[in-house]
Amino acid sequence: MTRPPDLTPAEFNIMKVLWSLERATVAEVRSVLNRQAARAGTELAYTTVMTLLGRLAAKGAVAVDKDREPYIYAPAFRRESVLRDRLRSFLSDVFDGDSQAMVLGLVADESLSLDELRAIEKDLGATPKPGPKKKERRP
Repeated sequence: MTRPPDLTPAEFNIMKVLWSLERATVAEVRSVLNRQAARAGTELAYTTVMTLLGRLAAKGAVAVDKDREPYIYAPAFRRESVLRDRLRSFLSDVFDGDSQAMVLGLVADESLSLDELRAIEKDLGATPKPGPKKKERRP
């Protein structure tokens, strides 16, 4: 399977909108982004959103349906796939691959409430654990 491309923060925001809408025109993406940005008192121009969608298409992050006007854009990667890839990169870049240090950092910083920790513990208990790696037998 192809790895999701690296995304800038602005491109990632566009992807979040596309994941929520599943497919959309430039105007539809812009409308959602501007509703979100209204709280900050900013607004994105149509051409800015169009440029960002064009970049995402060039990177292979979105598929473009050019059979109709206006064009329709859809994510080429599932949200979970991109988030998993970004989390792995973050873990590698920031924590040198030490997942225990990352989780303990969240707990020590009190970023996770007791309820969140209990929910995580419950989820971990429900997740099938991988078995030990099987050694290859050589004839």
